[in-house]
Amino acid sequence: MPDPVSRRRYEIYVSLPADYSESSGKTYPLVIIADGGRAFPTLSCDARALANSNAIDQAVIVGLSYALGENLEDSRRRDYTPVALPSSGKLYGGAAAYQRYLGDVVLPYLQDHYRVASNRRIFWGHSYGGLLGARILLTEPSLFQTYILGSPSFWFADEAIFDLEAGYAEGHHQLNAEALLYVGSLETGGYDSAHREKSRDMVAGMHKFEERLRSRGYSGLRISSTVIPGKDHIGSARPGFAWAIKKALGN
Repeated sequence: MPDPVSRRRYEIYVSLPADYSESSGKTYPLVIIADGGRAFPTLSCDARALANSNAIDQAVIVGLSYALGENLEDSRRRDYTPVALPSSGKLYGGAAAYQRYLGDVVLPYLQDHYRVASNRRIFWGHSYGGLLGARILLTEPSLFQTYILGSPSFWFADEAIFDLEAGYAEGHHQLNAEALLYVGSLETGGYDSAHREKSRDMVAGMHKFEERLRSRGYSGLRISSTVIPGKDHIGSARPGFAWAIKKALGN
């Protein structure tokens, strides 16, 4: 699906509910999965298994993949981060442009071609994807009704996401959204031997973000969080998704 502004092309993956063809007049919740090139195959199957066991409502699951012809890390680094880092030598800070593509191209296309409910849109993002979800929440909250922010990279660019939150708070007392946050209990910082660098305390970052939102007293905001026991940054994705999607779509 091409972006008419950047001229990039992104693959979009769609999984339909089991009863989609049998219920011509029924509309379904829409679940958008960032990092779809990696997460969609697993999480769409997890969501379908939960739906088939009646743990959650049936939904249309859509995975957002990366720009065709680009390295996935380069694509997500640019598209999911809110500000540029000129000194890094790498391209960051394209989240605003990607958000426009999502709101102006992807969501209208899905609305026109599939029976999705415009008032039951759910966004899931993990790591940089969670950071992207937080940016959308704080700049265009009506794009989705529920934001699942998994192990979000709130540390990025000296916690630039908190500047965005402060800017939103200056002009708003209402935030009509549900925010569901999770992180693995092992994401507490220290030395990351795999990447040979000091890792960030993602647990503290999530709690700080939650406390900041709660302190504003936004009307219309519902917020919940959990720490997944015994899980690291990658291991928290599936159980965190299951916890959040059951809260968002649970029967």
